[in-house]
Amino acid sequence: MKENKYNSMARLLIVVLNVLIAFGVLTFISLIASTVAPGDIGESNRKYIVNCILFLIGTSSLVFILYCLRKILKSVIKAGPFNMSIVKNLKNIALSCFVITACYLVNFFYNNQFKSFSLIEIGPKGIQTDTEFLIFFFAGCFVLILAEIYKQAVEVKEENDFTV
Repeated sequence: MKENKYNSMARLLIVVLNVLIAFGVLTFISLIASTVAPGDIGESNRKYIVNCILFLIGTSSLVFILYCLRKILKSVIKAGPFNMSIVKNLKNIALSCFVITACYLVNFFYNNQFKSFSLIEIGPKGIQTDTEFLIFFFAGCFVLILAEIYKQAVEVKEENDFTV
């Protein structure tokens, strides 16, 4: 009985991830269409193109993270929770987080945002911080650690399966 409940939850999450992936791909395509429009290549347009490229790399990394999460859920449904494909997908998610971190840092320095850098600012518009890149950096580190722990768990399970 519990197995069906967890499978239905995993299937619901797969549907949610499919919707998010579709939204991400549509955003990605609409940005490409608006960026490729012919125009004068001036200094401001070059900055715009670089910013769009950074955004496209970041968006594609986010869509890839969603795709990897979807693959993890499908793998859990088909083969159970302990298999090496999940470790591979977790490592891919960590790598994507580091790519997003790099995009934030390139944007930060390319657009001279360090001149108005604010670690944290509390004002009438709410709480503002310029440390978004740290979120993805720490998330990548966390997922990488989880991947290594999960890898060891899979190896122990496989060793126990051979023993029995």
